[in-house]
Amino acid sequence: MKHLQVLSSSGELIVDNLTDNCRSCLANCDFEGRQITDCPEYGGTRRQGIKSTSKCQTFFCCDKTKTTKLFKGKIESLCYSYPDIRLPIEQIKAEEQKKVNRLVHNLTSINAHNIQEIYDLVPQDVLAQNWKSQLKYIKEEITKDPDKAALMFLRIAKHNTHMKSEFSIYKKIEKDEQSQLEKRQHKLRNVLLNTLHTFFSDFSKRDVYVEVTDFFFQLRFDYETIQVAFYHLLENAAKYTFPKSKVTVSANENGEFVSLIFEMTSAYVSPEEKEEIMKEGVSGIMARKMNANGDGIGMWRINQMMEINDGKFHADFGPIKTSKMGFDFADNRFELKFKKH
Repeated sequence: MKHLQVLSSSGELIVDNLTDNCRSCLANCDFEGRQITDCPEYGGTRRQGIKSTSKCQTFFCCDKTKTTKLFKGKIESLCYSYPDIRLPIEQIKAEEQKKVNRLVHNLTSINAHNIQEIYDLVPQDVLAQNWKSQLKYIKEEITKDPDKAALMFLRIAKHNTHMKSEFSIYKKIEKDEQSQLEKRQHKLRNVLLNTLHTFFSDFSKRDVYVEVTDFFFQLRFDYETIQVAFYHLLENAAKYTFPKSKVTVSANENGEFVSLIFEMTSAYVSPEEKEEIMKEGVSGIMARKMNANGDGIGMWRINQMMEINDGKFHADFGPIKTSKMGFDFADNRFELKFKKH
């Protein structure tokens, strides 16, 4: 086992895998390289040393180098490769921070939606003024308008599904821990319906009817990541489907795959942008025109979720079928292909 610590000239920690015992060695190390005979961590013989340059200080300890001369050559190489070590580490840090920032931003936004839903039913100032009789007042508001309360429940359930998807993505994808995927047998239709019901109010608002045909496929996949794919596809359908129209969801076997197919009249996508909108951060022209676009990750995320489950995602965007209020719509078909195991 090799142990290494690299500090920049300003004292910034660049690399460090030292144990507590290693730190005691470091505190007493004032030589560039020599053999020690009683390692406090592992016992036995090892070589260690410390070297400083104008850019960094490097402490190194290993049990594989046969001579002190070779050891000094290694620690010198580590010292002078400091810029090459630092650059990728800074890039990794920046990328990881970007992922954390995205998670915090999304969760903050979703939480704000949930708070708004609650206070739309019962205003915050009213609750504050009647804090001793809050339960009574809340029950009165629910009784007064049960439909409003029921829709609020569904919207909060949808937001919570979105929160769950954000946590799942970060835990299983953003941190590159795909070993955490739990691929088990699931009833495809049931998993879809578990997500679909939370969008009831969104589709109702646009007077869109969603028909899910009968199918009984049991497939092996990771529930949470496939739920993320369903969430983004249904969210897009709820935002971009032509008002007073119909979304049909069906499934069939196609060779080694089972295809789950969503057909709808929704926002038109031109041939020039069909490939672009599958990329991270890209929204379609019509979606932007509708002011309904989000962060441009929907199509990209669906494709990503299907790929890690050994599946495929394919979108067929049709020609302009109709227009309303300056927005163009087309017959579009989205296919999620699940591999039969």
